[in-house]
Order: sequence, then C-alpha cells, then structure tokens
Amino acid sequence: MNRLGKSKGILEILLVIGLILVIPLFFAIRSVANAPAARSTSTAYVPSVSVSQSNPSPSSPNNAKEPPACTFPLANITTTPSAPENYTFSEPKVVLTALQGNLYHIAKWLPDNQQVLMTEELGNNVPADQINPENIELLNPVTGDVKVYATRPSTYGLPSWDSALNAVLYPVDLNKTNNVDKSNLQLWVSYGNPDTAQMLAKGLSQIPIAVKPGGDEIIYLTDKQISKLDKSLKNISPSSFDPTQWDYAKKRRSNEALLFDMAWQPGTSLIFLYSTGYMGGGGYAFILNADTGQVCELNLGGWAFLARWSSNGQYLAISRSQEPTSMVSSTDLAVLDTVTGHLYASEVVPQELIGRHYAGDMAWAPDNRHLLVLGSAVSFPQCAPNCREDTKLYLVDFLSGQVDSVLPDRQFTANNPGTSLAWSPDSSQVIALCPALCSISVHRSGQ
Repeated sequence: MNRLGKSKGILEILLVIGLILVIPLFFAIRSVANAPAARSTSTAYVPSVSVSQSNPSPSSPNNAKEPPACTFPLANITTTPSAPENYTFSEPKVVLTALQGNLYHIAKWLPDNQQVLMTEELGNNVPADQINPENIELLNPVTGDVKVYATRPSTYGLPSWDSALNAVLYPVDLNKTNNVDKSNLQLWVSYGNPDTAQMLAKGLSQIPIAVKPGGDEIIYLTDKQISKLDKSLKNISPSSFDPTQWDYAKKRRSNEALLFDMAWQPGTSLIFLYSTGYMGGGGYAFILNADTGQVCELNLGGWAFLARWSSNGQYLAISRSQEPTSMVSSTDLAVLDTVTGHLYASEVVPQELIGRHYAGDMAWAPDNRHLLVLGSAVSFPQCAPNCREDTKLYLVDFLSGQVDSVLPDRQFTANNPGTSLAWSPDSSQVIALCPALCSISVHRSGQ
C-alpha cells in the first residue's frame, strides 16, 4: 500500500467520514426530539468514535501526565536582527518530469547550494498489495543530473543530509501492514553507493530521525529512550524518554499510538517534537532536550502538521490546525518567537479564493523574516469527488503580516506536508513542484 498519499487527500477522506457519522446522528437527535415527553432528556449525543472526557486516552497509560509549560527564552540563543530584503523570482524552469505513477518528494537543499536531497517514489508496475519502492537521490537542478544514494520501501519520514559524514541518513520501514513490528523500523546510512549502504540501528519506536544542524549528532527514538550517535557514528550514552507518559489528552479518538516528527533547533540541544494528530483529537507540541530527555509543552493555539526552524534558531514556523477536537478543514501559518514567546499567525491564502485553505509547505529566507509558503484553496466538499486544488506560492513577512503572491499566474503542487518546496541556503534558488520538479532563480536586494 502506498503510504505517501497527499495530506489533504487524507483530510478530505476524514471529512467524508465525518459527514457519514453526522447524518445518522442528525436523525438520532430528531427521533429523540419527537419522542414522548417522558422519554426526552437533555443528554448530549456524540458519535460513537468519541472518547469520554472522564476517561484517559485509549492509548495512554493510566499515569500519563501533562508536562510543564515551556518558558522563554527556550535557550540561550544570541541572534542579530537581519535586515529585511526584497526578493524577485524568475519564471519556473522544469528540471525533471516524473514518469507516470512516480512521485517526487523534496527533502532539502544541501549546504553547497548546488544539490537537492529528494526521494522518487516508483509507482510503475507495482502490485496493489505491495509497498512502492523509493529511490533516495541527489539532484543538481542546473544540470538535471540525478545520483541515486539508496532504495527503500516507500517510507513515512524523509531522508536527512549529514554534513559531517557527507552522507545520507534515512529511516526504513519494512512493515507491510498497519500492525507495526518495531524490529522492522531501521536507520541506514549511504555515502553514495546503494550497494554499500549500511544499517546503523533497528528497533526504532518512531520512524523520524533528527540530525543536529552541522551533523555533530544524530538521534532516534527507541524503547523508552533517546538513542544517539556522534559524528563518527559511535554510540553516545542514551537519555531516558518515554513519549507515552506524556500522552495525557482525554479527547483523542483513536487507539493508535501517536506518531511524532522531529525538528532540531539550530545552535541548541532542543528538538521540536510534535504529533500530527491525523486520526482526530489533535496532537501535541513538545520541546525535547536531547541531552537530558526533559520535556516541556508549547501552547501554539492548535497543533502542527509541519515545522521549520529559521536558520538563526530564533523562530519556529508551523503549518497549524486550530481544530484540536474536530476534523481539519484548514491550516494556517504560525511563527513562534522562542526568545519572547510571541506567536505570529497568517492565513496566507486570500479569502477571495473560495474553499478550504491550507499552508502545505514552507521555506525560510536567509533574512529570518520572510517565508515562502505553498498555499492551497480546495473547494471541498462542494465539488467532491473531483475537487480542484488551487495552489500558489506566497512570500510572507511574518513580522509585518504582509503576504505577496509570487508568480500569481503559475499553479504549484503541494504533496505531503514538507515535501514540495525548498529554498537554497544562499537564497539564490527555489525548488518546487509545478507539478513537475521546477527550479526558480531568486534575486535578492536589501531594503
């Protein structure tokens, strides 16, 4: 089964399920209203998938507790305010076009500003009951040259580039069903030859891994601990950490264990650890200290689908849903100042674009003030099942709140959160799905 379907496709399926649940609920309520007075009550009727507010989450231990709230500043970060800049974007140039059935997923630009780490899901001639294979590749957008580093089963969890190793680190999920066998969750490394890729660890409890900016440390989650490798891939003493002890919410509507993503704050030992909450009931937003295993909780006014740290480590940008107890109908852009604790928010997509609005991907400019955002308007459910997705590129100045449409006559594609857009560290190039893999040249000038 293909595990990398578009996130908004998942959300639309959830909305349809919600409608299916609501319709019989409506008739049930109407029947009660029309019943004799002696049988009428003021009981609140809820769908059977809900969990009573008095009971713990079905996947939570009875002693699950709420972690302390984070305090600010999160870390001792010394930042110098960057001067805001002007950016001019060229027309997109097609670099690669996927074969029919294949999908590109963009991970990140390498520090050399010349290559892009990406995956190519190979969907051609794959039986419906099998997981698609996926190549992990480096692309040179100027020449169009592609170098395959590894092949794995299509896996939730993008690869990471380790600058210290000059290698790709990537998770592998060998499970073929939803019944997860943790011995099949593995961590691998490739230095450029798929035939000599090496397995570093197995028995991961979560698929995502985190590489410290600069490549000095790698962490991954195993049974009740944070496992660590140094820049020479030697084991470092692990830290105790059990995410289930913090699964305290009483409103989750799923028995499934929470899946977390990780984003490492530059210049610190802190990691933004967040659950996406796809199954309803919202998610969590934690700050995890990789050195100690200590956890605090962020109040982001919702929950995150995607997270991106600014290069100076001061700002955390997320694609946020503000509907923690209902099915998701939109996401916006929220930016947390981790020095002051102030939260900025922008809807990004103009209200005149009719439909449900989503911030599907984002990339920071080097001035730590602007973000490129792929914003989508999806006219669901009026047009179901063939909904038109209107996805455009926006430049957001989160401090002033100004949002400008970039290349407004162009349509882009937003796949899974965080897999459709990247901006080179020197800001000279953008890579995006348009829907082919496209390169955009950027000219910058100070204000």
